[in-house]
Amino acid sequence: MYKNLLKEKMHRHQPVAGCMIQGFHPAFVEICGLAGFDFIFIDAEHGSLSPKDCEELVRAAEVRNTVPLIRVPNCESDTILRYMDIGAMGIILPGVSTREETEKAVRAVKYYPQGNRGLNAVRASDYGMKKSLSEYVVDANQETVVIAIIENSIALENLADILSVDGLDGAILGTSDLSQSLGVPGQGQHPKVQEAYHMFVKEGVKTGKSIGTVVRPGENVKGYLDAGLSILITSAYSLFGKEARHFVAELK
Repeated sequence: MYKNLLKEKMHRHQPVAGCMIQGFHPAFVEICGLAGFDFIFIDAEHGSLSPKDCEELVRAAEVRNTVPLIRVPNCESDTILRYMDIGAMGIILPGVSTREETEKAVRAVKYYPQGNRGLNAVRASDYGMKKSLSEYVVDANQETVVIAIIENSIALENLADILSVDGLDGAILGTSDLSQSLGVPGQGQHPKVQEAYHMFVKEGVKTGKSIGTVVRPGENVKGYLDAGLSILITSAYSLFGKEARHFVAELK
C-alpha cells in the first residue's frame, strides 16, 4: 500500500486528470502514466476486461506511478472485493441512485471500522509480506478512493445525500447514461441534459466534495475548471481517434 497522491489532490480540490481504458492495453496505461495523468479509469463495466486483465492493468499503472481506479461491473460487495483485492487504489461506482446504495458500496471498499470488506493476504496487502494485516487495514482505509457516477435522474435528485456519505471522495456525471434516463439518448447537448449538468455542478460545489465529468475531444477544459469541476476524464480511444483522424486528414 502506497501513498495515494490522487486522494490528497482531490481533498485539496486540485484538478486531477484521468484517462479511461476500456480494453486490455497495458502499454496505453503506461503511456498515460508517463504523460502525467493522475489516475487511470479502468473500465470493467463496459467492454471485455476480466479481473485478471484488470490486475495486469493495475500493475502497469503502478510501474508508471499513476493511480489505478476500477469502474466495477456492479456495486455488489463480492464484486467490489474481487477488484479491490487485485490492488486497485479505489473504485468508481456505476449506477448508484441513493444514499443507502452508496453507503453499502463504500462499506464494501473499506475495512472495519469503516466497512466490512473481507480481509486476506492478497495482492492488495502485498500478500502480507511487508506489514501485518492489522497495519495494512489502517493504511487501506486511509488511502483508497471511492467515486460515484451520477448517471440517472434519481441519483441527480439525491445528489446531496449521496455526496454526504462518509468515505465517498467525490462524484462524476455520466452524461451518456443520464441522457438515456432523461429520454434523449446520446444527446449530450440537449437542454434536459444541460439542465441536469448545471444542477449537478451547483449542488456538487455546495457539498464541498470533488466533482467531475468526462471531457469530449475538442471541449474546453478551462470552462469545466472555472465552473468548479476538478475531476476531468478523457478516453484513450477518444485521444487516439482524434489524432488518427487528424493524421489522415493532413495526408489528404
